Amino acid sequence: MAAIGVHFGYTCACVAIFKDGRADVVANDAGDRVTPAVVAYRDTEQIVGIAAKQGRVRNAANTVVKVKQVLGRSFSDPETQAHKTQTKCQVVNREEKPYYEITVGDHAEYVAPEDSAKLIFHKMKASILPLDCCDTSSKVTALFVLCREAAEAAGFHVLRLIHEPAAALLAYNIGQDSSSGKSHVLVYKLGGTSLSVTVLQVNGGMFRVLNTHTDHSIGGESFTQALAQHLAAEFKRTFKHDVSSNVRAMLKLMNGADMAKHSLSSLGSANCFVDSLHDGIDFECNISR
Repeated sequence: MAAIGVHFGYTCACVAIFKDGRADVVANDAGDRVTPAVVAYRDTEQIVGIAAKQGRVRNAANTVVKVKQVLGRSFSDPETQAHKTQTKCQVVNREEKPYYEITVGDHAEYVAPEDSAKLIFHKMKASILPLDCCDTSSKVTALFVLCREAAEAAGFHVLRLIHEPAAALLAYNIGQDSSSGKSHVLVYKLGGTSLSVTVLQVNGGMFRVLNTHTDHSIGGESFTQALAQHLAAEFKRTFKHDVSSNVRAMLKLMNGADMAKHSLSSLGSANCFVDSLHDGIDFECNISR
């Protein structure tokens, strides 16, 4: 029997299979081990993952991003209000709950955040369908009930929900064999939208969160935005055009910066190329780590 671990974050999701004492992260249909948690709605279909993320340039108003930020929250919640100002997709109030207003053809449809989350879980399930797996352990950071419901609606059999810092300790077997019987561990996670730091006490396999702090001002996206701003400055210096206020051009630069950033994880330098960035001008820039 195998078990599946699913990570569902603000910006991305991934799935791993644990079997015969080892865990392997499963690649999706694009060959990537991490799938953007982005859902794009079109007239006849819903698209999840890298194609939805890259298509934001032309379909931003119907593309749902960071859906986890509003799962289980009321419309008046500060997190929902922050999400509303940050996303290009319209967020509206329906019975004191946030809904996405999606334009399909000539009419509007209202999509609950839970439905978008379910589509992401469906995408993750599709990655492991060819594998011989029986049970599923869904790993999420918070909002356990709604994430469980979304995962089960997508066809997963959820065995356990694990707090992310505790999952990290389990993965690396930290604090399990302390001679004193009790140990303290600091876990930090730099995610797509925030940096979180958690102190846990481990005692005989039991985990207790002593304190946690999250800084929403830094994350993977802030690196991407900084790189995109640098690329915009380079374009202005070379071609004398300022594209920093052009939403479409900046989305193109964000996509290019994101791809370059991932390349720099394993390479010393990366080439960023954006086709027809402004007034038909192609832009190319080499970025060092």
